[in-house]
Parts: sequence; C-alpha cells; structure tokens
Amino acid sequence: MKGNIKIFLIALVIGLVVAYFVNYKFDVPTLSYALAPEATIFYVGAYNDADLASVKQNSYDNAVVYKDGDIYKVVIGIYCKDDIKDLMESYFLDQGIIFASSKIKVNNVLYKNMENYELLIKNSTKEYYVGLNNTLLNLFQEYIN
Repeated sequence: MKGNIKIFLIALVIGLVVAYFVNYKFDVPTLSYALAPEATIFYVGAYNDADLASVKQNSYDNAVVYKDGDIYKVVIGIYCKDDIKDLMESYFLDQGIIFASSKIKVNNVLYKNMENYELLIKNSTKEYYVGLNNTLLNLFQEYIN
C-alpha cells in the first residue's frame, strides 16, 4: 500500500512540474484565454459590414465598433461587475436606448482599469455616468486596437 502512495505522489509531482513548465515557459493562448476575466458589452447593432456599423456608430457619442468574428458590433458600454451592469442597463433604458448584451473575454489589465472606473460609477450620480462611460469606452478602444 505504501508503495502505491509513493508512486502516486511521484507521478503527481512530475505532473505539476510539467504543467508549470508548459504554462509559464510556453505561451499557450488557449490556456490564458480560458483563464481570462469576462466583461459584458452593451451594443446597439450587429452588422456584417463595417461601413454599416460606422453609420450606426455615428448615431451615438463615443460608441466603439468591435469586430467579433465576422460581425461588427456597435458598443455603447462595457462593464465587468454585475451590479454596475445592472445600474447602467437601467440608465440606458431610462435614456430610451434599446441594446443587446454579450460577454467577452478581456485581459487582466483592462479588467483592473474597468474595476476602478466602475467604483467611481457606483459612488457617483447620474450626471457623471456619461463621462465615466466614455472613459471605459476609450479604454476598450485602446484594448481592441
């Protein structure tokens, strides 16, 4: 019985060393993508043509065109926390804006920056939502470029 435990522990240590080596020495995009944090985008249109998306983008201040596969989405907001997502969803609906939402993967740097601005949104009044939302959209624009 003790022999089996020793063999199991040795195999476990070898597996951990190999996993560490593969994870940190090689850039495995699927692994980092799987562990990447998620954000929710609010978009007002999805188009197959970039020109149509640009026309729709001009209808909204600071909207961003985001290419998701073969689809161009006109993004009016991006949020990582559920409570801020709900708050901004209510704000956009009060403004009469009809939109859809979807989840995307983002890197840790963008996620941390978004958290900082979302804290400001949470602790501010509606007068500041537009400016803070525009800042989040600018961060997202830098991220996708």
